[in-house]
Amino acid sequence: MATFKARARAVDMLGRQQIAGIPTAINELFKNAHDAYARNVIGDYFRSDRLLVIRDDGVGMSQEDFVDKWLVVGTESKVGGGIAPPADEPERPVLGEKGIGRLAVAAVGPQVLVLTRTARSEHMTMALVNWTLFTASGIDLEEIEIPISSIPVDHLPSRNDVASLVASLQDNVRRLHNRLSSSVFTTVMSESAKLLDLDPREIGKRLNGPSLADGPGTHFWISPTDEMLGHDISGNPNDELEAPPLLKMLIGFSDTMAPGNPPPPMIARFFDHRSNELAVDVIGESEFFTPNEFSMADHRISGEFDEFGQFSGTVSVYGRDPVSHRVVWPGSRGQQTSCGPFTLNLAYVQGAKSASRLTLRSSIEPLAS
Repeated sequence: MATFKARARAVDMLGRQQIAGIPTAINELFKNAHDAYARNVIGDYFRSDRLLVIRDDGVGMSQEDFVDKWLVVGTESKVGGGIAPPADEPERPVLGEKGIGRLAVAAVGPQVLVLTRTARSEHMTMALVNWTLFTASGIDLEEIEIPISSIPVDHLPSRNDVASLVASLQDNVRRLHNRLSSSVFTTVMSESAKLLDLDPREIGKRLNGPSLADGPGTHFWISPTDEMLGHDISGNPNDELEAPPLLKMLIGFSDTMAPGNPPPPMIARFFDHRSNELAVDVIGESEFFTPNEFSMADHRISGEFDEFGQFSGTVSVYGRDPVSHRVVWPGSRGQQTSCGPFTLNLAYVQGAKSASRLTLRSSIEPLAS
């Protein structure tokens, strides 16, 4: 009887080649932080070092979870609702795609140092994954070894801890030398050698927010990042009106449009460290629409879709008094929608200046008041 075998390239095809781009990959990692019941997720991009650090304070993983779930392609961990919530957290809807987040890292950079721990663990797990190895032809998936170790949770890994994983990775590459192309062998050895100067313990002293020395979570240290990441953060310098790709993808995590409602379950930040002295919050609250700006729109639609997809609400045109409006959806045929009921608050601004009631003065006055 025969069985299927998987080449290492299958991971590359399922991951990096299926991701639309770096912003999509980072967005997926932020979603995974939400699904892990993180209250905070922070991205830090150090331009001078081409280093991206993504940290969350979610439930984290034990070493067993990391080996049996994170390193297993097609794991069913999100089937049937995902991760069980902590005792003090309500259940959250699952945002991330099944199994895509871990493979999406490869779109950001060719290798990642993963750090993770649970709340009750006395040790954190650290592992090094080089994605370039998974582009090699003729190598079976199980032949690629992932260096993994544990360190006490009272401090982050040192440079020596990272160097130990690099040595293990390079030993595995040397054992596969005769079966790797010269370009893959040289690239992996060169990429991994660049991590010998990485010192999470020292860098961590300069970072605010989630730290595995203080509690659970999962952190990704990606280096060197793809050269396109800087462009995705800054955008097109010749078009100031076009939002940068990363801002477009992550802006939804910075919700300033819900005054009076409970705060979002997770706060997301992304800092662009343009120098040792300057760090810019790319998705800060000031980047999103404010309630004042929302209220000045030409037209407003506010209401609720029930469990059958029927809309009931009000419509206001050019600031006039709201008028009740109801839209019946015959397509439901008496069946409840899978998403359930939800509310909608929509603002619309006319595309032509001559058709809009907005003026430059009306947009400035609320900011000055």
